[in-house]
Amino acid sequence: MFQLIISFLASLLAVFIALLIERKRLPNLEITASEEANVDKTYKPPHPRAGERWKFFRVAVKNKSMPYPVQWIPRQTAENCRTKIEFFKSGHEESLFTLNGRWANTPELPLIPREYWILKSLYPDPVTISVKAQEFLDVITKHEKDKEAYAWNNEAYSHNWRPPRYRLDKGDYRVKVTVNTQNGVSFSKSFKLAVSDTIEKTSLQNSS
Repeated sequence: MFQLIISFLASLLAVFIALLIERKRLPNLEITASEEANVDKTYKPPHPRAGERWKFFRVAVKNKSMPYPVQWIPRQTAENCRTKIEFFKSGHEESLFTLNGRWANTPELPLIPREYWILKSLYPDPVTISVKAQEFLDVITKHEKDKEAYAWNNEAYSHNWRPPRYRLDKGDYRVKVTVNTQNGVSFSKSFKLAVSDTIEKTSLQNSS
């Protein structure tokens, strides 16, 4: 009888450890603002905005590897990641608007047949992020001649890059980025956004 109880407890412990390891193997996404993500980008022909200087402000999303000393355990790939981006005036709890985020390396609407524009505006392409890999997520864009900035996703292509409902006038904002994965886990991070008259004085920074 004693041996049976010991065997039963050992089995329970083994199941618990297996479930714990499987839980730890789920994707662990780190969302950060960095200069690497916020690279100045001028489009070249045949892009419709060729010759104009815009800056895209982005965040980087990285799937972190397992911590030491269990790095030998394989982390899961973050499957079909989709995002929501919420904008708030600094110091306010009510959001100004929420949009479906656009991953920077997904096809731009001008490069796909126009009959798919509405679909891709409503449901932007997801990305899959393997372990130690990262993807850049568009947040806002600013033209060098505009005092305001605009939240950026696929909808912007239908509004001359300046969607009216996503306009951000000069001022301070809080931006909340949420990444949802097909693995069943999600991750959120808030950032400080300062919109100024110039590109150089406009910034997207990690919150302290």
